Amino acid sequence: MVLDFKALQKIKGNPSAEVAPNRRLKVNPGQDYVYDMPKELIYNVNKEFPLENMLKQVTDAGEESLSIQGRKFMTILIREADSERFRDRTAEMIEKVAQQTGIRFPHVFERYIELGILALRPRDAWTVTEATTRTLKVRSYNCSLSKLLAEKGVKNCGLFCLAASKTAAERIRITLDITCANDNMEICEFTYRTQ
Repeated sequence: MVLDFKALQKIKGNPSAEVAPNRRLKVNPGQDYVYDMPKELIYNVNKEFPLENMLKQVTDAGEESLSIQGRKFMTILIREADSERFRDRTAEMIEKVAQQTGIRFPHVFERYIELGILALRPRDAWTVTEATTRTLKVRSYNCSLSKLLAEKGVKNCGLFCLAASKTAAERIRITLDITCANDNMEICEFTYRTQ
């Protein structure tokens, strides 16, 4: 069966007329927008938060310093990502939709989580397995940070990601229940649920 969109429009009316005029998001003709994460953001974050220094501090101070390092990392990332220099079209649209709908989870929070993964371990494989207004699940495969920490004798690498996630949640003023599931195949899945 072939859909006739003109006939469907006659039946349903003009879909664009169903949206309130002040809520329509229009693309400006001829305007080029940048949607990709700039490489300079990765360089800036890594310059302020060198992974080698973090690994040395964790080795010297023990696992309890992982939480401190996770908070520090996410604070730097959020500051840089929200700066005038690195705020891209994606961030603008996410924030505009959040203001219009009043819904900030998961998309505003997810932006920080994804930027954190890309900035700290850009070659890692990961995916979002669930994203609703109540739950966000992010799965990571063969985490390079986990491997580096394991080489230093640190076993509880999730403390770093947990602290970074809590910092992002605080930034957007939401309370989350955060859990992490690890299996023996080096797969780690963080689940974020609104409370």
